Amino acid sequence: MDFRARIASSHLFGKGKARILGLTTLISFLLFLVFLVQNIIFPLPIFKLEKLPSVSTYSSEGRLLRVFISGDGRYRMRVKLNEINPFLLKAIIAYEDRYFFYHFGVNPFSLVRAFMTNIKAGKIVCGGSTITMQIARMMEPKERNIFSKLIEIFRALQLELRYSKKELLEIYFNLAPYGGNIEGVQAASYLYFGKPPGQLSKGEVCLLVALPRNPEKTRPDKYFKNAHKIRKNVARRLLSFNLISKKGYDEIINEPLPKKRKELPFFAPHLAQIVKSIYPDKSIIITTLNYNLQIACEKLAKEYILPLRKTGITNLSVVVIENKTYKVKALVGSACFFDEKYSGQVNGGIAPRSPGSTLKPFLYAISLDEGIITPKMVIPDLPVDYTGYSPENYDGKYRGVVTCEEALFQSLNIPAVTLYSKTKNKFFNFLKEGGITTINKAFSHYGLALILGSCEVSLLELTNLYAGIANLGKFSSYRLIEDNNPPAEKRLLSLASCYIISEILAKGERPDLPSIWEATVDLPKIAWKTGTSYGRRDAWTIGYNPDYTVGVWIGNFSGEGHENLVGGEVATPLLFDLFKFLTKNLYSEKWFSKPEGVSLREVCAISGLPKGEFCDVGVEDFYIPGASTNKKCDFHKIVLIDNKTGYRLCPVCKQHKVYHERLFIQYPPQLATYFERNGYPVPKIPSHYPDCTTFVENKAPVIRSPSENGNYYVTDDVKEEYQRILFEASAPNSIKKIHWLVDGRLFSSKSPTEKVFYTPTAGKHKITCIDNEGNSSEVAINVVMKRGQPSAER
Repeated sequence: MDFRARIASSHLFGKGKARILGLTTLISFLLFLVFLVQNIIFPLPIFKLEKLPSVSTYSSEGRLLRVFISGDGRYRMRVKLNEINPFLLKAIIAYEDRYFFYHFGVNPFSLVRAFMTNIKAGKIVCGGSTITMQIARMMEPKERNIFSKLIEIFRALQLELRYSKKELLEIYFNLAPYGGNIEGVQAASYLYFGKPPGQLSKGEVCLLVALPRNPEKTRPDKYFKNAHKIRKNVARRLLSFNLISKKGYDEIINEPLPKKRKELPFFAPHLAQIVKSIYPDKSIIITTLNYNLQIACEKLAKEYILPLRKTGITNLSVVVIENKTYKVKALVGSACFFDEKYSGQVNGGIAPRSPGSTLKPFLYAISLDEGIITPKMVIPDLPVDYTGYSPENYDGKYRGVVTCEEALFQSLNIPAVTLYSKTKNKFFNFLKEGGITTINKAFSHYGLALILGSCEVSLLELTNLYAGIANLGKFSSYRLIEDNNPPAEKRLLSLASCYIISEILAKGERPDLPSIWEATVDLPKIAWKTGTSYGRRDAWTIGYNPDYTVGVWIGNFSGEGHENLVGGEVATPLLFDLFKFLTKNLYSEKWFSKPEGVSLREVCAISGLPKGEFCDVGVEDFYIPGASTNKKCDFHKIVLIDNKTGYRLCPVCKQHKVYHERLFIQYPPQLATYFERNGYPVPKIPSHYPDCTTFVENKAPVIRSPSENGNYYVTDDVKEEYQRILFEASAPNSIKKIHWLVDGRLFSSKSPTEKVFYTPTAGKHKITCIDNEGNSSEVAINVVMKRGQPSAER
């Protein structure tokens, strides 16, 4: 060929290449336009990638606690790519789609190879699908044919445009089927191997790589031989790609395969139910629980309840809260969740129950802040009547007078009601602000019995309330899930009152130790309070130290009472078992440091008030400067006694007489009368000199019955002797006689220790009590005639 011919031929060839290139560009452009139009007409159904998930709850350390099956009966546990064993990522790419990171969702060479293989086999034996195309098929399952394959290709292109390669891998591992109702590698890892996918061995990885191709025919729990075969195939492929050594290959094919499914973890089932209901949109819930502590609490609960069930006490609940964070670190709702006989699925941690005496420490803390009491200050423990309501102590006894710390420590009811009558609105509001949501009725609904347990509380909220004392007066809501938000705290009590209450509650004798337990250095010091509800239906013990607060409830979910259901006897030993575990494993032993707002002062050993001029014996007592009363003790009194007559002299009548001084203890009227009536020796202060015309003011009698503004009902069909109203008053130990007047007319004159009964008549009456020195008190009552038994209106 000459030069001109070669030039012509080259020109024609160039034109041919240009035409081919142009045609290819045109076809590509048209295909792209078709794709864009189809993408608009048939957008990617992203919602189909988000299938109904199983709700999985985890401990704060990431340990699986419980899994709830999805609404369509599947186990789908969400997993992130960084939580998967990196070897599994390499293996799935090598086995399923070695060019995954290089193609755009479709591998044409794989499709051609699959087409030729299927032609030779005369049936579909190979799909040529990439990982992205498999996601498309899992997103929209269809029969396997050419039309379905075209749809897979189209969806794969859409997926590649929307997601990164790593995101696609994560989607794959969350959607892949692994046999039965198992979807996703997280569920498969737990149900086949009992571990998360980050801890899989290479042999376990090889099985999970192969299963999604034909899960129903290769699952190891039903087709063990098939599972062994496909695992071997994967190992052989990985060996050929130098991802494993020959030794590694031998180890993989000889590694045991599971022959049945593993049981999923089932810890903290009650708390899992709580968080699932609170956070319905979350499929992965990281709780605040400490895994080891939760397991220990469940174990202790099961062991502890066994001997109690032989006596008729059937269940218990436990709550542990980390004080500084208000995080719930353990919650045992019942001794055994699956125990149908004893209603194990009832969550005693949130069930409302009567708290018994467990609310008393908060009342005493408020009383400290209000300056009403200090620990050594005395308070009466005497029979009282509040318009028909007459509380009694647990043991039915009266101690006459006790210090406030003794009243709290011994959990006496009458002193508590006395304090509540002085602080009731503050105390009621405190409980509501402190997070007791079960107190949801008006203040008047509960009455004075609120402090003794006439309300209902849950163990969880009560334990959290005690955590507020452990946090020295800062209160917040308890926390059930891990988040980065700091707790919203509010101060409801002072540092000083919380420290003083903690010191009082830490003095109790422990059921597992001698009374000198505080000197035992290898066991923890804690503050604790017990409670027993009316009818012995609930036994409580709540305890705390600077790190943790632990609450224990023991009883029957049926509400049935039992003679042994006493907080200090059945609940406290378990509390200390729990603290022994905490001491050994989770915190260093330490105690609260005395805050600057707490000081010590010397007070009278008898009254607990700052020592007066005549107080001889003193003791140290905590007090809160600026809040605690500075009133001096007035129990001790110097009396001038006439040597000749023995009468008491005042500054006026002592003139021109020979007298001597004598120190008397002048108890408040209620105490003096109680001591005399019950045979305790109370030195009587002599009467004032009768010829003296000077009026000496003394403490007026205290009318204890009838009640001020009380309504009393009488009826014609009951004998009068059963409808009489008791007249009773207390007077100082200087008083010899008191006079009772009804509507201004003398009715009776008796010793303060004697009881008087009045037969009422209908109408309003004024009842007056005058002592022999002229001091008086009065109350008004209303007597109503009606049919039925007489009673005082409460």
